[in-house]
Amino acid sequence: MKLGSQFEAAAGRRWSTAALWLAMAVAIPLCAQTSRVFRDGNSWVEETTGSLPAGREFRAFTDLGSFQVQGSAAQVSYVVRKRCSADSEEAARRQFQQLRFSVSKVGDAVVLEGRLAGRNVNRLTADVAVQIPRLTQAVKVETRAGSLAFNAISGSVIGVTGAGGVKLDDVSGSVRITSGGGIMEAGSVGSDLYLQSGGGNVSVERVNGQVMVKTGGGRVRIGTSGGTSVETGAGNIDVNKCNGDLRANSGGGNLNLGDVIGSVLAETNAGSVRLASAQGSVRVITGGGTVELLKVGQGAQVETGAGAITVQFVAGPNHFQDSYLHTAAGNVVVYVPGNLGMSVHASTELANGKGITSAFPGLAITSEGGNFGPKSMFAEGRLNGGGPILRVRTTIGQIDIRRGQ
Repeated sequence: MKLGSQFEAAAGRRWSTAALWLAMAVAIPLCAQTSRVFRDGNSWVEETTGSLPAGREFRAFTDLGSFQVQGSAAQVSYVVRKRCSADSEEAARRQFQQLRFSVSKVGDAVVLEGRLAGRNVNRLTADVAVQIPRLTQAVKVETRAGSLAFNAISGSVIGVTGAGGVKLDDVSGSVRITSGGGIMEAGSVGSDLYLQSGGGNVSVERVNGQVMVKTGGGRVRIGTSGGTSVETGAGNIDVNKCNGDLRANSGGGNLNLGDVIGSVLAETNAGSVRLASAQGSVRVITGGGTVELLKVGQGAQVETGAGAITVQFVAGPNHFQDSYLHTAAGNVVVYVPGNLGMSVHASTELANGKGITSAFPGLAITSEGGNFGPKSMFAEGRLNGGGPILRVRTTIGQIDIRRGQ
């Protein structure tokens, strides 16, 4: 053999050895695991357990299965339970072979994968329970079908499921989870939260950061949050306290909104709207329903297709903004602080009762029509010297301007 050929052969062996060591360094598979198959009621179960040193990240993907990730261990440990209702253990083992799980260390990340070997799967399910260190910096889990659960994690969480419920609590980092359809429940989240479901109720207890919730249809309930945006295709929205701006939109449902530090935009195609307080401006649009806005710190823009309107302004003289209150059918009651200046323009086309009343002097009230039939009434004037404009209009109803406490 020529010297050049010997050199090339030796170099090739060195490169092959280096490539092998590099591959081992990049992906180190887990070897220490145990597995057993046993009968559980009418089902067969294959249970596999294992562990390996932790990494800065934990990532998982499976074609089938539910995931539960708990931040309560010094290293990564897992239990995979496959379940099927085959007639015999041999048939069950054939089904179990269709879904194969592997665990490896890729760089500084622990990676768990579950792959279907074929489509011949008969009543096969899987549940994966994983324990990781609480200080894991990033967790990402994706399953094509199955529920997701996360608990006691300091880092960020990303979750994706084609269809399944979601539960999470005690997560310090940001959270972003999407589901093709299922109920979503969140306890305590220390940063921003994004939840999206194709359809299902959503419940959130406490979030220190921003919140965005989207569901194709279902009730949404939020306890305490930062700036919040909520959309549901059909269902009620309940927000207890929002420490920022609030946007709530329902295709058809009631909006029950608590205390809001910022501004409010509330829209529903059909439903009532209630607001406990807002320090910023308020805009409400409903296709039909009553509107009750209490302790409004700036201005209010309200439109309802049919329903009574009640607004309590608590704005100071330098904070009140132009406001517009309109209902096609219903009474309108407005509470105005005794020292708040505004210019009023009010009208009712078909007045009932006394038509328009005011607790403030300086409001000129006129009417058109007979004493015994429907009549239109108008009111204009300046309260407390005038200021930003308040326009009030109802097609059928009464308008009362009262002195607030």
